[in-house]
Amino acid sequence: MKQWMWLAVAAVVVIGAGVSLVALPAEQEWTTSSPEALVEFEKAVVAEKKLYYDAAYRHLTRALELDPDFVIAQLWSLAPNYRYNLDDETAEAIFEEVLAADTSKLTHRERYYVERSRLIRAERREELDPLLDRYLAEYPNDPYLVYQKASQHWNRNESKEAEEYYRRLVGIAPNWVIAYNQLGYSSMGEGRFSEAEEHFKSYRFIAPDQANPHDSLGELFIALGRNDEAEEAFEKAIQIKPDFPAAYKHLAVLKSFNDDIEGARAIIDRAKTAGIPEVWVEEMECLVQYRDLHITGAWEEILDLAEASTCVEKTDLNYAKSITHLAACEIGDWDTALFIEGGAQERMAEFKSKGIDIGDRNMEFLQAAIENLQGVRLALQGDYAEAEELLRAADARLNYMEVDVAILKLQIRMILAELLLATGQDAEAHELVAKVRSVNPVWTAEFQDSGFKMLGLDRG
Repeated sequence: MKQWMWLAVAAVVVIGAGVSLVALPAEQEWTTSSPEALVEFEKAVVAEKKLYYDAAYRHLTRALELDPDFVIAQLWSLAPNYRYNLDDETAEAIFEEVLAADTSKLTHRERYYVERSRLIRAERREELDPLLDRYLAEYPNDPYLVYQKASQHWNRNESKEAEEYYRRLVGIAPNWVIAYNQLGYSSMGEGRFSEAEEHFKSYRFIAPDQANPHDSLGELFIALGRNDEAEEAFEKAIQIKPDFPAAYKHLAVLKSFNDDIEGARAIIDRAKTAGIPEVWVEEMECLVQYRDLHITGAWEEILDLAEASTCVEKTDLNYAKSITHLAACEIGDWDTALFIEGGAQERMAEFKSKGIDIGDRNMEFLQAAIENLQGVRLALQGDYAEAEELLRAADARLNYMEVDVAILKLQIRMILAELLLATGQDAEAHELVAKVRSVNPVWTAEFQDSGFKMLGLDRG
């Protein structure tokens, strides 16, 4: 599907992720000629709320069988979480129908989504904010619109503004539990870990029968080094939803980054048995393969593996690519290191040149990841001054939101601490180590036991 089309439908799946069935007294919520289709759509809404995407898509498909002209169901079926179910030609045809819909027959909320899609199709993105603000001014208590505004700030890395709208959402629709999830992530990102834990536990309290509250809490516990609690949270998520992919992935991350490779492999075996989609299994397998060799410093084997596996062929920067880059730098294969850096830079340039809006938050993460790669290479090439500058820049871009971001930030800080020690800046290095310890004392203890070595730099 065309990238602009994904942008047009992305908001629908984001909105759906947290919906509870809040009735709006002024008008019906959804427009369909079939009561049976409406029931199926509402079941899709409930499944989407729990992040159970396979079930949601099944209900969407049934809704469209019952009413092929169900506009919001058509648009929702094109959302990114379901993109593997349709070929581009079919998706394009459905989207054209949505764009041509008679919005006078739709609810205000459905009109908003269609009008938003039309603006994106016409590449009039500068009109998206005024469109949302206009609808929100007229319908200030529509939880979908409030959540859309919160998500807008979220994607722009405007945490304070996003939190304001998430809190507003909780006030007008307390059962929109996804707001607690986002408030938890926001607090986690800002380093307010106790507050984040409270938000995630509130989420869990309100939706104890859903997998995602436990999974989100587990992510926080990984970042904090509370590994037993993290594992317990992920296992609870799997107990509730045996085919919940994120919990398996996070268990594999937990065990891989705490050097339990056999445990991580066992998680992958369980994921396969549970029928987790192949794309998730491949991601976990790549992480575990490369992390296994990373632990022992098997740099040549990592580069050999990179030649034979598909893990580093993927477009986006992933753990396998980062570890391959480190291996290349450790043995002085600068061409390979520069090639990986260049691929990440090309990916960022592609987003910009094609107008693909992945959100300021994601762009900052990608830029920080690139600066980290460059900083590692320069440090191992002996250019400590420029390496320090890049690592400081990367650290400044990142917070602790979500486990992958938190892991990268903690690693960057430990690499920077090693670099500071190598250049005789001992006081600042130990101050930085203390900051890492305040977040994750387990990894800090391991770092200290290694002689404060992440790259193996020599003191100058």
